[in-house]
Amino acid sequence: MTDTASLNAYLKTDPYASFLGIEVEDVGEGTARASVTVTEDMLNIHGTANGGLLFSLADVVFACASNSYGTTAVGIQVSMQYLEAVACGETLRAEAVENAEPGRTGSYRMEVRTSSGSLAALAEGLVYRTRRPVLGEVSS
Repeated sequence: MTDTASLNAYLKTDPYASFLGIEVEDVGEGTARASVTVTEDMLNIHGTANGGLLFSLADVVFACASNSYGTTAVGIQVSMQYLEAVACGETLRAEAVENAEPGRTGSYRMEVRTSSGSLAALAEGLVYRTRRPVLGEVSS
């Protein structure tokens, strides 16, 4: 049986997300939400949020959602559309939702929105699920 509380706590400790100031807010089976506030050191030469930040935010919720079943999932493809420039000080929120029942591969849709709800970026990703547990005691 999966220890959901331990798994969710573990998924919220991603070092890269922490480095960027991304806060994982919620993880459920096949879903995840996170947020980050854009700071000056996250801007590109045009004075707007670097696309890498938006991609990283989407990737964090993608990883959390796809690993939420307790089985290690690794990304094998992600595509992203950037739809709106994002200003310094803006808080971005991302959500990942699984598109189909979990199997050996999983398909996810990630939306990155501004605090006003405007869609800043849209991504889709595919993972491959190994047979290894995310945590030593967690099984799928």
